[in-house]
Amino acid sequence: MLKRILPAAGVLLGLLVFAGLMTRAAAQIPAVATVFTTKEMPHILIDAGHGGEDGGAVVGSVLEKQINLAIAQDAADLLTFCGFDVQMTRTGDDALSDEGADVKQRKYNDMKQRLALYNASPQNVVISVHQNKFSNASSHGMQVFYSPNNDKSAVLAEAIRRAAVGMLQPDNTRENKAAGKDIYLLKNTVNPAVLVECGFLSNREEREKLVTDAYQKQVALAIATGLMNYHNTI
Repeated sequence: MLKRILPAAGVLLGLLVFAGLMTRAAAQIPAVATVFTTKEMPHILIDAGHGGEDGGAVVGSVLEKQINLAIAQDAADLLTFCGFDVQMTRTGDDALSDEGADVKQRKYNDMKQRLALYNASPQNVVISVHQNKFSNASSHGMQVFYSPNNDKSAVLAEAIRRAAVGMLQPDNTRENKAAGKDIYLLKNTVNPAVLVECGFLSNREEREKLVTDAYQKQVALAIATGLMNYHNTI
């Protein structure tokens, strides 16, 4: 773990290496990534949604939980390289809790375990990674939901949205939304927290990109860049 923030040039080089020298991402980095300051680094918790028996959204053989984990791991690796203290809620295909007599109870216990991690430290900044699915197959694009319990959540959501539009989805006009009671974790956490719906598995074109390692890394790069820009604004 790095003990101090890397110089801006080193950060940009790391971004390029991580993204596999992807031409488009490299061209966009100077426009969206800002120079780090020497302020105290937050603790980043990255939550790969679903896991274990809970596959999340499923389209054919494509399982949301697998894409969530891949993007979450890529974002965690990049942020760790850049000097952040990063933790993941899961690093394998597991639920956080398998206790309970039925699927509903096990799902509830899993959510309680995740929420405990969300609120474990007042230094936590939480990014939950998910994929969307909708009956209208034309729906596409990243959308960010934020916790209404901490004013910094909306700032983080906007930083990620801007990075995604600038680096990945220039035609994306989706707006950030405050989480309602249906998003249990964001509704109950006290720390800055967002849920990133990276794309729609129900959209064939977007699904075909989301299952590829290259696009997963581009999404992770946009999320990480948003987090770093957020860090410089608070």
